[in-house]
Amino acid sequence: MALGKANVHVTRLGLGGSALGGLYHDISDETAIALVHRVLALGINFIDTAPLYGHGKSELRLGLALKRAPRASYVLATKVGRLLIPEDPAKVESIWFDNPPPFLPG
Repeated sequence: MALGKANVHVTRLGLGGSALGGLYHDISDETAIALVHRVLALGINFIDTAPLYGHGKSELRLGLALKRAPRASYVLATKVGRLLIPEDPAKVESIWFDNPPPFLPG
């Protein structure tokens, strides 16, 4: 289906990246990457993420998973306008995301 008025076509079903960021419970990098590869193998091409999903962890993992995928095989949606500020890992806490990297949303 077409995404808005753009000439971009996405599947009706997509992958939401919050779990890749460790929402409620963290998964390993390997599991996250395998999930993205499986989704693409199933023909699902729409992936949504955000800098706030796991304090950047979702986007980092998607970068690892997609670096060898053909660029035409996926449509990546993310949000802009949020900063991730480096922070001492001992000071980073999140009530939503398990084991966040050393960044704080700004």
